[in-house]
Amino acid sequence: MASSRKRPPKADPLEQELLDALRGALAAQRMGAAPGRDPDDGRRGGPLVVAYSGGRDSTVLLDLARRLRDARAPGWRKLIAVHVHHGLLPQADDWVAHCERVCGDWRIPFDVRRASVARGSRGLEAAARDARYAALAAAAREHGACVVLTGHHLDDRIETFLLQWLRGAGVDGLAAMPPSRAFDAGLTLLRPLLDVSREQIDRYARARQLPFVEDPSNADTRLARNALRGRVLPELEAIRGGFRRAAARSVELVADAADVLRDLATTDLAACADGAPNGMLRLDRLAALAPARRALVVREWLAAAGLEAPSRARLREIVDQALNARGDARLLVRISDREVRRHRGLLLLRPAAAPLRRQVPIRWQGETEIVLPEWGGVLRFEPTREQGFDADWLRAAPLEVRGRGGGERFKPHPTRPSKTLKRLFQEAGVAEFERASLPLVWRGDDLIYVAGLGPDVRMIDTGGERVRLDWRPDATLLGD
Repeated sequence: MASSRKRPPKADPLEQELLDALRGALAAQRMGAAPGRDPDDGRRGGPLVVAYSGGRDSTVLLDLARRLRDARAPGWRKLIAVHVHHGLLPQADDWVAHCERVCGDWRIPFDVRRASVARGSRGLEAAARDARYAALAAAAREHGACVVLTGHHLDDRIETFLLQWLRGAGVDGLAAMPPSRAFDAGLTLLRPLLDVSREQIDRYARARQLPFVEDPSNADTRLARNALRGRVLPELEAIRGGFRRAAARSVELVADAADVLRDLATTDLAACADGAPNGMLRLDRLAALAPARRALVVREWLAAAGLEAPSRARLREIVDQALNARGDARLLVRISDREVRRHRGLLLLRPAAAPLRRQVPIRWQGETEIVLPEWGGVLRFEPTREQGFDADWLRAAPLEVRGRGGGERFKPHPTRPSKTLKRLFQEAGVAEFERASLPLVWRGDDLIYVAGLGPDVRMIDTGGERVRLDWRPDATLLGD
């Protein structure tokens, strides 16, 4: 006799594949918790943030996440959709309303973040992306989440690879969208659908009859990504069917190579920094490396200082000047708001020099310090029982702070003759590129104090009310 019990309906293979992709990515993320941290601790079981634009890709991702939520999938307790409102297109307000309706129907908390996009040197698209990620990070932190999901898929990854190839990017750029990466402090950006094609996502959305919006800018083939999507990828598919999977393997191999090179650069950087003052590199160690490894080390060094990687040509310029320039002052490469400099066999970064006023009159009336923003620091007047300037003598006439004019002579040592400032700076080990930023204090025609060297001993004595001058640099004052 046949059984009367009904079998559960067979799961759709495509739906199961996408659900498994998300489930697997979340499981891998839980297992990849920081060393010493329980992968199932409170935050790992906390909220899950989905970047939800209202478009097809993010709608599919949000639907998959809510299905796992409803099935009580392990590892997280709450689902939150975050929509970033850039205000760049007239439909932006309508998209917010659409997303809010969908989240209401699906019982998903909805968070709208308005982002101000300032066009920078890299263009509007890059500025919008930076603003979007900053808004997502802020939302994740406020909700106590440690993972942000985005709906990037296989075609997105291949398009990014081709864009980076067209721009002449290195292996880091060609690695094109890793499945996960560090995202702001303590956050991870997770792309669980990177092995899923656009065609699969489209089929899933149609089968589930998901409501989504279309961004009209996606049809503008004047944009390079849209041209690749609408014209190049179909041609590649016609030339070699199923090329996306093969291309994805190539991207993975490039990503593996990028990881190896990054590890090598980290090891070489540690060797070049060993024995050097904090944040500096030893040029003898750098010179001992193969040319390609030198550039990798400098790039990693700049990244550790929070600077964006310069072009390959700029990296070569830095390495070439660092190893081949004759004098310390000859090396000057500006990166953002920093300068790469060389001093006594070391490579170092310093704030870019700001234009300085050459003459700043001051009048000391007994205060403990005078702030000199033009010079980026504070000139302190400290009472002393030892050798110092006569206080009445300092008060009696105006003082003036100047830069070097050339040829100044100075006597900081009682048992040695006066010498030129250039010679004294050399003996004191003051880098040539730093000398122009050191203030000189004059009283009439007398040079009485030089930052980095001290007072002229002919102007100081003991007995009575004495004052010692001291220069305190403060980079935050520059440009005020």
